Amino acid sequence: MPPIHPSLSMQQTFALLAEAQSARNLMRDAVASVQGLREPVIDSDAVFTLGSIGVEKTAKILLGCAEVESAGRWPTMATMKGWGHDIDNLVSRLLHAAEQGQADAVATGYAATLIERVRDSTALPLLFATLSRYGRSGRFHYLDVLATDRPGEFDAPAEYWNRLEIEVSNGLGGAPGGSPQEFDAFLGRVSEAISHELDVWWFAMHRLGVQGCFGELGKKIGWEIWDYGRPDPLKRQHSA
Repeated sequence: MPPIHPSLSMQQTFALLAEAQSARNLMRDAVASVQGLREPVIDSDAVFTLGSIGVEKTAKILLGCAEVESAGRWPTMATMKGWGHDIDNLVSRLLHAAEQGQADAVATGYAATLIERVRDSTALPLLFATLSRYGRSGRFHYLDVLATDRPGEFDAPAEYWNRLEIEVSNGLGGAPGGSPQEFDAFLGRVSEAISHELDVWWFAMHRLGVQGCFGELGKKIGWEIWDYGRPDPLKRQHSA
């Protein structure tokens, strides 16, 4: 087969497709992990690891596609290293790129709706703040404390997650009184709501790619980062 884009070699083509598949797998498993989360102490490591790497890869892949469109080549190693592991910055940069490319979308109104949906989410900024904290140095938060015998420079990622759960819980009317079973069911609704928002973001980035907001290469890679046949989360009713 020929390279996926004239600006990429065959070696780069295979590498890009492999990274897109990896991002797809990570995002799928991250959404499932969040949905199944009940006890952060037990479940959060998988959520943070899958989510931080999955979102970072998705963002960097699509930003790379946008760079190919504007500069005619994949970003240099120095550029990609400069993007770092700050997921807050990456997702903001990606949404800005989508807005910049919106005029070239197949359906500009649909692209605008997707961008607005992501921007209007109150949960996503807190979720990305959690993943960003984990991705930048939170993976080793307690190892650093152990090594220095001093409090961590930043809050632990779990504290960021707690803020996210409070926000989503309030949006669901607050934690109910009653039996432990009722409370456990409510925690399930909170996890489902957070999972849904991450699924919406993933879907929106896939569709914005397919629409052409990240250039011609992005149209092809937009399909590669999404699970074929997976339901559109924007068409599913959700209590959050």
